[in-house]
Formats: sequence, C-alpha cells, structure tokens
Amino acid sequence: MIIFTSRHTHTPDRASADGRLSARAPGGRLRNFVRRVGVWRGTLVFTVVTTLVAFAVTGISMELAGLRHSPIGYLISLACSLTIMPAMMITLLSLIKRLDEAEQELYRLARTDELTGLPNRRSLFEAAVNELQTDKPVALLFIDIDHFKRVNDTYGHRVGDVILCRVGRAIDAQLHTCGLLCRFGGEEFASLLHDTTRQAAQDIAEALRQDIEHTPITVGDQTLYITLSIGIATAPTARHSHIATLIDNADKAVYEAKRAGRNRTRLAHAA
Repeated sequence: MIIFTSRHTHTPDRASADGRLSARAPGGRLRNFVRRVGVWRGTLVFTVVTTLVAFAVTGISMELAGLRHSPIGYLISLACSLTIMPAMMITLLSLIKRLDEAEQELYRLARTDELTGLPNRRSLFEAAVNELQTDKPVALLFIDIDHFKRVNDTYGHRVGDVILCRVGRAIDAQLHTCGLLCRFGGEEFASLLHDTTRQAAQDIAEALRQDIEHTPITVGDQTLYITLSIGIATAPTARHSHIATLIDNADKAVYEAKRAGRNRTRLAHAA
C-alpha cells in the first residue's frame, strides 16, 4: 500500500555501500607491494636494493678482472643507481598505482547498484560463497515494494528513484548488522542473513515490515507511506543450502504475500 499527498520531484538520495564491499580485486606481487608501501617508499626500497646490488656486481667484476678495488668504480655504481633507478621506479610504480586504482574502481562499480549505492546481486552471490560454507543456520529475505509501479505512473520515475534510495537506506539501517543487503533488481531487495534461525528471520522481517509501514517518506512537499511484501527462505545448515534455491523459495513466498493482500511477510516451506 502507498499513500500519496501533493506532487513534487526530487533527486534521489543514495544509500552508501561503504564498508560492505571490502573485498579487493586480486593483484600480483608488485601491485600488492605498491598497495602496502606506496610509490615513494617503494622507490626508496628499490633504489637501496639496486645500489647494494650494483656495489656487489662492481666488486665481483673488479675481483674477477684482477683489478684493484678502486673507489671510483663504486662511485660510478652509486651515481648510476641514484640518477637512473629513482626516475625509472617512480614512473613504473606510479603507473602501477594508477592502473590498480582504476581496476579497483571497476571492481567496485561491478558490485554496486548505481542508483541506490547498495551492493548488487553479483555481491550477493559472491558473499554467499563464504556464508554458505558454515554449519550455522542461514536465511534470505526477498523484499518487494508494494505497488511501486503506481509511484512511477503517478509521480514519475524521478520520485520513484528517490523512493528506492530512501527505502533501501531504511532497510539497510535495520539489517546491516545481520547480513548483506543488495538491490536485486527493480523494486526488489534481497538480504542474506548469517547465523539466523527460521523464527529469528521471521521476527526480523516482521519488524522491518512494520518499521517501513509506519515511516513516512517526504519528497519535497509530498509525503508517502510505503509498504513491503517480504518472502523468507531459511535453511537449518548453511552448508547444505544453495543461494539459488534460497532466492527461488523466498521469491515464491513474496508472491504468496502479494496474493494474500500485500504488506505482509510469508515464510517459504521448510527445506
């Protein structure tokens, strides 16, 4: 159910995914070295190492050639190391750093919903790889905004975008300690709840539904009340479940909630 008042448009308020997408794109040894020490300290380390190597090579070369160990040879080695190596390493490590930052940004964008700023379904599936390897219970909430099409048809997609962002932020505020919330698509959100029993999942979903129902959303000079239909799928042991099965069961439970009149929660049949 959605209750409307006067019409107005507004730009969307993005939710924040900071802290949820902590995983980083894998990198090679040199890239990880740059991540840890930075460009300037990395350049210093390489310069010191190459200088020591140059000294060693110079000494060995003079020894093998039967030459007297002259300071001039070591001075030449030092001069070459200090004039050539820093410039080369700064250029190389700076390039590696820029490439790494660009890849990290692509990695983040590929796992973040552009509109709401929440993790997307790719993040959900990746998180499930670890979450479903334990012997603890697990639950998945499939959350659908009731009559969302009416918002877009009545007020336009800009207001609809605001509603998605505000609702996503409100849901995340309640569920962020329980597990990962993602925007699954359209007006649908999904949350994988770790170490959550069947009864606990139902209590969490019902508390969420009531909170959203009684929280007005103000967009400009208009106020809207949004309701949710929530499907709940659970498994007593995460290791014996599968993310696709949990999503399918929770999705079916959402449709049961909608057929029953919307603005309610429904438990999927026990696996």
